[in-house]
Amino acid sequence: MTALLADSVQDIAVIDTALRLAVPRRAPLLLVAVLPAHAHSSVTAEADTHAARVVMGRVLPRVRQAGLDHIPVVHRVAPRGTRLRAAGAVLDVAARHLSSVLVAAARGPAGLDAHVLTEASALRCGPFVHTVAPTAWTPFPTLRYRTGLKGRPTASGPAS
Repeated sequence: MTALLADSVQDIAVIDTALRLAVPRRAPLLLVAVLPAHAHSSVTAEADTHAARVVMGRVLPRVRQAGLDHIPVVHRVAPRGTRLRAAGAVLDVAARHLSSVLVAAARGPAGLDAHVLTEASALRCGPFVHTVAPTAWTPFPTLRYRTGLKGRPTASGPAS
């Protein structure tokens, strides 16, 4: 089972779906953190490590809470190439770890969304790509205030 993490809001939905699929099977998770391509070759391994830690840091608490084994992998997108080539490189990472299912967001960076991954997987006879629908942003409930003693506002509960 592979979860494609792209440093976006969708990563939480991706990891939740991957855990929902992996926990009943007790399958280990391959966590692939995709980093964008850099135009300059001055990017160091230390910068990659830091960026990957940020991406993994958002999802590792959920994986550890589920009690699954996991393998963190960092994949940097090539600076030049087509979307299918970038998707093929991600599928190669999953294939090296013998993963048969890849969970990806419907919208992703650098053309690495589930639709392109599905197309590349079909061309290569690769793993099944499970698409996670985009999550909607919902605002926090606001509190209504009414005047209490001495003109101070008091919370009266969620707004309706």
